[in-house]
Amino acid sequence: MRITQVLNRQHIGFMFKKHWKVQGNRVPIESGVEQKLKARGIPVVDALEYVKPKPEYTEPIEIVGQYETPLPLDVNHPDYKERPCYTLKSNNVLLEGVSQAQVLTKTIIAEDILPSKIEELATVPAPKALHECVKKAILSANVFDCEQEKLPKIKDPERPAYNFPRILGITDRRRNLILTNKLLQLVERSSDSEVTQTKYVSNDVESHTTFDKEDELIQFQDLSHILVTSNKPLKHDVAGSDIPYVEIPDLYPVKHTATLPPEHFYTEKSIYPFKPTVSVKHPHTTWLHFNQTEVNNIYETLVTPNQVLGRSLTHAFTVATAYAKQLHGENVKDLPEPVYVNCIQTDGQLYHFGVFELNTLNVDGKEGTKNVWYCRNNMKLYDSSRYFSGMPVLENYNPKVYGYINAFYNC
Repeated sequence: MRITQVLNRQHIGFMFKKHWKVQGNRVPIESGVEQKLKARGIPVVDALEYVKPKPEYTEPIEIVGQYETPLPLDVNHPDYKERPCYTLKSNNVLLEGVSQAQVLTKTIIAEDILPSKIEELATVPAPKALHECVKKAILSANVFDCEQEKLPKIKDPERPAYNFPRILGITDRRRNLILTNKLLQLVERSSDSEVTQTKYVSNDVESHTTFDKEDELIQFQDLSHILVTSNKPLKHDVAGSDIPYVEIPDLYPVKHTATLPPEHFYTEKSIYPFKPTVSVKHPHTTWLHFNQTEVNNIYETLVTPNQVLGRSLTHAFTVATAYAKQLHGENVKDLPEPVYVNCIQTDGQLYHFGVFELNTLNVDGKEGTKNVWYCRNNMKLYDSSRYFSGMPVLENYNPKVYGYINAFYNC
């Protein structure tokens, strides 16, 4: 290798930039002219005051977007009220579950009892091919769907500090949505056209109801993931005075507004998702999904089975009262005739069936007219739906659940 002579030269461009940087940071030399001019009374003005343009005030431009800018939450807000309103939302649960729901809604419970018409329709056997379609719907929701999202972290109580690997799969929200829509589609296909033409199915509709209880304002805000309405009000023949009812309990020392956060920004008017002019507006069956990733306690504790059951009762009460207030006005108390609403709550595996009978909106005390809740809870559709040895497997399918779903739709 030839050793060449080292040339001590500089790059002209680099030298020019470096020189420009050094000369640009030069500090002006103080000549003393400013002090002499001030001493003689001659004003001295900075030349930059004439070079920089003075900012002119311009009114703010209102930008038109997809939605209006929300107003600040203060006393000037149009929905602000000094009286607090204890609010129960669809993603919250009650502390005492069913017992607290009974006290809030003044409801007695008939456990493991449903109206006779539903029980009769539920025992009618369905074709074997229809149950095969139900099994395929379960596998479609739990195994065959292509969604791959991060599932909640796995926690082991015995090893709380251990980090399990994250699992990708189908979220509970999507599983419930797919399974419910497919089951409802199968029910409509197997039902008479005369029944399906009198019903209307809507997704994700809200119902709000506001009522007073013992001088406290309470509001329920619920979301029906699927609401089936009909052209005629729902009627049930519930006979028999020998039904063993669970009476309204005493919550002492727990107050009936526990875990209901007070809010000062609200509207007292109840909301029913259909206008009075709609012909197919009468509530028939409301579907409620229990998504573990969305429903929780306000104190970040695990949701108990009793709290899940209480969620069904308050949800059916919300839909029924919102509909009753649209018919009879906001100030109605005792109804001239009962309002019935079917309710189905599921987490995709366990199903809770209930029928709410609304008789009164006067929920003060425990005496007088009461509302009734008929329910049949904890019916498991299947034990497991997963891949086993590379094959999709569905274990212990329960056909009775589909029988009750079909009976609720056709009653």
